[in-house]
Amino acid sequence: MDASNLQKRKTGPPALLLLVLAAAVVALIALAVYALTFPGVLESLLRAGLIILGAAVAVIVIIYVVMIIVAVPMYAYKGESYQKDVSYGLEGVKPVKEKSSEDNEEEESK
Repeated sequence: MDASNLQKRKTGPPALLLLVLAAAVVALIALAVYALTFPGVLESLLRAGLIILGAAVAVIVIIYVVMIIVAVPMYAYKGESYQKDVSYGLEGVKPVKEKSSEDNEEEESK
């Protein structure tokens, strides 16, 4: 039972594009493995990666230290705000009447 306004679109070109993309990923992985077989390439890549990772960690630590240094004077300048003459006790709390969806249906039918 098909709808009368149903249209179909061919999926050949997107499927072909996915196959080309998969072949490109496999080719890039093979090229990376081939490049790593040369002596010294893996060590130089690891060294570069460690330098980049160390620089990223250093930048993150510097940003957090600056945020901490700036936050203390801002907190001291801003101060605290609170309400005076207000009681936060439980004396004014009223119980909530339990209701269910059936109660609402009964009230609407009346």
